[in-house]
Amino acid sequence: MGAKILPAGELRRWLYYSGVRRVHLLFIAVVGLHAYLLRLRAPYVADDHFIFYRLQQGGVFGFASQPPTSFFRPFISLHYYLDYRLGMSPLFSHLVNVFWHTVCGLLVYALAYRLLIRWGWHWQRAQWAAFTGALAFTVLPANVEAVAWFAARADMVATAGALSALLLLMRFQQSGRLGDYLGALLCFTVGLFCKESLLTFPLIAWLWLRYLGVERAGRLAAPFFGVLLLYLAMRTAVVGGAGAYPEAWGTLQRPWMLLVNLFAYLFQMGMPAILYGLGRDAWDTLLWGVWLAGAGCVLLVWRSLPARSFSVDGRLLLGVVLLALLPVLIFKPSPLYFLNSRYSYLASAFVAVGIGAFLTQLGRRSRLGRVATALLLVAYYAGTLRQADVWREAGVIARRSILSLRHAPAAQPLLVLSVPDHFHGAYIWRAGFHEGVAVLLPERANQPLYVASRFTMRLRADTAVRYADGVATLSNPNDIFLPPEGVRTPPGDEPIVLPDKLVIHWSLIEQHQLITFQNGRFVLAAP
Repeated sequence: MGAKILPAGELRRWLYYSGVRRVHLLFIAVVGLHAYLLRLRAPYVADDHFIFYRLQQGGVFGFASQPPTSFFRPFISLHYYLDYRLGMSPLFSHLVNVFWHTVCGLLVYALAYRLLIRWGWHWQRAQWAAFTGALAFTVLPANVEAVAWFAARADMVATAGALSALLLLMRFQQSGRLGDYLGALLCFTVGLFCKESLLTFPLIAWLWLRYLGVERAGRLAAPFFGVLLLYLAMRTAVVGGAGAYPEAWGTLQRPWMLLVNLFAYLFQMGMPAILYGLGRDAWDTLLWGVWLAGAGCVLLVWRSLPARSFSVDGRLLLGVVLLALLPVLIFKPSPLYFLNSRYSYLASAFVAVGIGAFLTQLGRRSRLGRVATALLLVAYYAGTLRQADVWREAGVIARRSILSLRHAPAAQPLLVLSVPDHFHGAYIWRAGFHEGVAVLLPERANQPLYVASRFTMRLRADTAVRYADGVATLSNPNDIFLPPEGVRTPPGDEPIVLPDKLVIHWSLIEQHQLITFQNGRFVLAAP
């Protein structure tokens, strides 16, 4: 049989549809790349060095795949090992992260379009809604942590696996081909063995199959639960138990905190800039002002529209958002910053679908709705540019601070009074400090090196640690000292860590060479 010949009108429509779609996809990719250009050559930070150290010691599956560890992520360890073998190039690592973010943005576009068509939208409006949603997802400042931080790549790979699985299940419902179903199962398996954020995905798959009207949804979801049980069995064998961060179990002992964390994650997901900067930092305040103007326009248009005028299945989206957030609610987010916002990366994909549909319908009914959409996207895009630059600065501080220890005395133990923990919501030495020394300064790996505390760099990158007569203070009143978590503390008398000062016991002063922090470097403290 010959190829089917389309009528002229239908052919023009198909060509237009294909052209617009390609422009949309290309624009999403270009915007994502441009938003993170500042970060591409930035050095590694925090846990990045810990990952490379574990790979250096344990080989291909050295990270989160061999005891002792609190996690089981063999596939992402394999992925990280490629970066390690290629010489630990920040440029390569960040390009790969941007690639995965772009893939997730394009998957959001495809998922949104297919859902909207299913909800009865005209294909042209569905295209623009999918484009708006995918663009919002791509430039969402809350997603910067997952993209700009090499160590957070696992969140993007897991999200790509989950979204691909849902799209393949939709195609399976239409085609009935076993290959589509098996492909969905494979995508979920890869994502789960990259990060445990997909622990609840079998429930999402079951809900998805039921929503699609697939017969025997329960039986078809059973293999997803089977993969989950296999994962849990292997994790238990490697970790020696359930694993996870220690503070996670503290959250489970206070169930009401799960609800608090849920609202904190949802609030943090929509932030255009860190909340702590509102009224304290000119750029953050401006971004919040633009965002609030857009939100106000949205409210005005929404109140003027008749009830039940939005043809979306809010229950489905709400259900998958809650299920996507459920595994991470035990981890405390920061509603003042974007710290831990990587945990909401998967949930933000489903939120973006709803936001794209909502804003498109507002814009279709009112010019003010289009203005509101533009204001929100501008605020988010500018916020992403700013936050990506913050991560670049954090990387510079991390590398410079470690390399400055090269000139410290080698004949006696060193005591760093305080290491910078984070800058403007980007990690510096949240963890991985000692591994960073081992990776960047291997000649110092065996020298006794201890840390007395950590400190914040909330708004400025030039905060210094001042020291005199056994007491350390911070040059910036906005910053505080933090407990010395994730670092080796000195033996003997413990330092007294208060928000506004650090008191060092005389015995520690006598036994160690004190190191303070100034101008982004560690320097010898004045005697």
